[in-house]
Amino acid sequence: MPSAPLLKVRTTGRSCKRRATPLTSSYGNGASDMPNGTQRNISVYTMPKKGKGNASVSNGTAASTKSQKKESNGVLHGKTGKNKKQESASPLLLQISAAVLVIIIAVVFIQTDFLKFLGSKDKAAVNSRNDKPSDQNSASNTASKTEKKETKKWRKASQSAIKRFGSQICNIDRVDAQTLTKDRFEEEYRYKKPVIVRFPNGAKDWTNPKKWTLNSLKREYGLWSVLSGNSREIVRRGGNGDVQTSFTEYVDGLMDNKDEGGEPFYIFDRAFYNDSSLPRTLKPPKYFQIKDGIDDSIFFLGASGSGVTFHKHADAWNGVIYGQKRWFLYPSSHTPPGGVYPGFTQIEWYDIVYPNLAEDDQPMECIQQAGEILYLPEGTYHGTINLGDTVAIGIQKKDATIETEKLFYDELQVERQYRDNRVTLLQKKVEIYERLLELLPESTEVLMKSGQIYSDSGRVDEGLTNTQAAIDRDPYFIIAKLNKAKTLMQMQRGEEAEEILKELLNINPKLWDIHATYGDFLMSQKRPKEAAVMFREGTKLKPDLLPFWIHLRYAQEASGDREGMMETSKKIQELEDKSKAQRGGQ
Repeated sequence: MPSAPLLKVRTTGRSCKRRATPLTSSYGNGASDMPNGTQRNISVYTMPKKGKGNASVSNGTAASTKSQKKESNGVLHGKTGKNKKQESASPLLLQISAAVLVIIIAVVFIQTDFLKFLGSKDKAAVNSRNDKPSDQNSASNTASKTEKKETKKWRKASQSAIKRFGSQICNIDRVDAQTLTKDRFEEEYRYKKPVIVRFPNGAKDWTNPKKWTLNSLKREYGLWSVLSGNSREIVRRGGNGDVQTSFTEYVDGLMDNKDEGGEPFYIFDRAFYNDSSLPRTLKPPKYFQIKDGIDDSIFFLGASGSGVTFHKHADAWNGVIYGQKRWFLYPSSHTPPGGVYPGFTQIEWYDIVYPNLAEDDQPMECIQQAGEILYLPEGTYHGTINLGDTVAIGIQKKDATIETEKLFYDELQVERQYRDNRVTLLQKKVEIYERLLELLPESTEVLMKSGQIYSDSGRVDEGLTNTQAAIDRDPYFIIAKLNKAKTLMQMQRGEEAEEILKELLNINPKLWDIHATYGDFLMSQKRPKEAAVMFREGTKLKPDLLPFWIHLRYAQEASGDREGMMETSKKIQELEDKSKAQRGGQ
């Protein structure tokens, strides 16, 4: 994955949020819920402006001083003549002659300077006239370039993108804002089902679209840092991108690039919007009212094919200003096929899982148009694919309200609270998931995660039972199968574990977690040469993930590949140096 440039200076000179760009050091499963991420403040400085105005003033002052010196010389000559006249004791004729001589000299000086002045003035006038066409041409060219630049707009979806990701299916309610009262919304939709709200004047009815244009955002926030990532990695990191660039770097380059897995980069940034002046442009309906301290915000931007894979969180709404967004939704009681945390990016899911879904596994779906707002009830699983350059804002509650979702949020809280006390952490998690199993007994996410927690707690047989139950309900649940392989390894059933790992590589060879687990398995089986091959494949998918390179070096050392080990050591040093430089730059 491309390396993250250092934090850029924000031109406002205000303090801005530091965006951490961690590369996970363990092969965890991540979380499906994405509450607000933590940020740290830093102070930044503003670049000094070039003093063109000061230079011209200085030149003018110098010219004025030179002119003053000339005038001063003339005055001095006059004073000298006058002094000589007053102090002289010679006869009257000599005094008159001296006076006449002084006058003649003064006249000569005055005429000479005056002619020079006229000459320089005429020359300047000629030069000015000669320069005018050039200046006009320059101004014209500048205006032309500016006009050309200002015509840049967000791109609409190409025909190929529409053919690949477009759809006429829409089984989500779509209502007009004029007819959707607050009472009707609360009674019919709040916490119950999703709805798309359309407005007679599009986005103009709830924001100022001019503030969200390509040129406006680049002009105002071009040097601001933003976080982007692929659809799966964003979910893995709890709703934050992992690649840091300036806004201009993203829209001028990274936006059209793809990562090592062929996935587009998508801005999914929790601090950008709040730090900007964009919040002042929003005026949503009362039922979407934004409250400080209660609501979190996320800024979205991506080209066709970008998006985010399945996850869920507290009550939320998503407004599209430009572009189109295709939604795939499942209620909280029905984990999306393929699982959560997902083993697929959203495009991989769309290509591999979606075409093979049974009728009762079909999602609610629709394409949200520019200017529309989609309401997502708390706990609704959702994944998206963008069509065209899509600019959107997401507003979600920071805290959950419904018991099931509150339990998922509680899990995230105990992970932070007891991260240094593994025994207590596992006890708390077991309590949470035993309650979730009572509330959502058919949820494959709950079955998979409870199976993992039971296995980690030493209740291996129960863990294997729950994990297998998740797989039986969803054969595409890659992470559940990966957890089963780990449990079998824990039970010393290596042959069965390896069969599963081989199967997973056939299903999705782009999921780096599989290469990590398979490599660890091969090392445990004392097959370091094969493990080195597996870890090497992992580094191709995640070239900046340091643990892959460290494991590769161990495998190379164990297999006697000293030359390979030396090359890998150099790479490890490069990554460590880059990490130090980034921390220093931040």
